[in-house]
Amino acid sequence: MSEATKRTRAKDEPAEGARLKAILREAHARLRLWRTCSDGACRHNRRCGGDGAQCGARLAPESWAWLAQVVQAMLRGESQDAAIAAANLANLGYRQKRTVRWHVKCWDPIDFVQLNDGKWVRIDQVPPRPPIDPQVVALAASDWLRSALRADGRGEAREEVRGDAKGGDAASARR
Repeated sequence: MSEATKRTRAKDEPAEGARLKAILREAHARLRLWRTCSDGACRHNRRCGGDGAQCGARLAPESWAWLAQVVQAMLRGESQDAAIAAANLANLGYRQKRTVRWHVKCWDPIDFVQLNDGKWVRIDQVPPRPPIDPQVVALAASDWLRSALRADGRGEAREEVRGDAKGGDAASARR
């Protein structure tokens, strides 16, 4: 890798980290996690008084890690559906599931799963999937996440949308 490429990547990494942090802070506000915070100032101000990304990781660790995986994958350029599928696969702990059935009435079917290392085991030997809050899943699948990623972190996309609506009214008023 050339020295110029290394310098460019080094410059982009802090920007991506700041962008991820800003998106997670907005997700924290949209999920209203401040309601469950033990800090009275957060509940009083109706927003996180500290770092929203750290607060979300403290209040809902499994859900927050899953959401961070989705956002990071989308920042790398993956589609929203592909990012959610990849986060689900990473969270699930196994690749695929197979059910063995017999044509004998008294024998119950047995489910096997393939672990990430390639071994097949019975499903009852695999730890259960950690619970993910349905609100977090809905937020990850929403249009808000796509529009938040299109914005460059300073809220310019929101201003453009507002500007288009105002500009259209102003243009028609001038006619």
